[in-house]
Amino acid sequence: MPRIAINLNPEQLEALSKMFPELPVEDALLTIVNSALSSGKPSKVEDRGLRAVVDSINAYTGRIDEINRKVSHLIEVLEELAARIQSLEEQVRSLAQPVQQARVEERREARKSAVDILREQKVMFESDIASKIKNRDAFFEKLRRSGAVVIGLAKERVAVDAEFYREFIERMEKIASSSEETLSRELGKAELRLLKALMGSGLAYFDNINKKWVVETSAEPSE
Repeated sequence: MPRIAINLNPEQLEALSKMFPELPVEDALLTIVNSALSSGKPSKVEDRGLRAVVDSINAYTGRIDEINRKVSHLIEVLEELAARIQSLEEQVRSLAQPVQQARVEERREARKSAVDILREQKVMFESDIASKIKNRDAFFEKLRRSGAVVIGLAKERVAVDAEFYREFIERMEKIASSSEETLSRELGKAELRLLKALMGSGLAYFDNINKKWVVETSAEPSE
């Protein structure tokens, strides 16, 4: 048999007790309900009791409706929060992609050989890599064995890509002026830096008589 739970306030309990002083509350409620269902027209007393029961049921139903509304609102808030979290996650992934790409590029750079790096940079001065390479003697020797031109300057060594050095010598042979303007126009940054380094070590100079540059092409390392 189905069971129905009804919450009654003290006034309603007192009313039932007065209407049916000889019956427990459960039996009193059952009497009212049976009377209403069997006769279809409850007595005045029963009608008051039935209205009390109905009022109690309505109040209980109202609380359920209120709880349902609160639950629905909570679900909406949670759905909105979930959407915001998803949006933030997408923004974080979007911001992380450049960083991850940069790390990938760094790892790729680290895997490049010294010769590959020199081929890209064209010229590599010892002073530029002093803080990165512990055994610089072995480093420059490896470059030499790989075909690079290693020149001993007065205070350091410089490694030059072989093809770049050949083109540098050919270009210097065609320049008939020692003016800074001419050199800056005819030479790239790497070539100009290399020329000044060679001049500072006495390995390159301008012959004013013959109007041409003389570059020492030996590639012996400094001691």
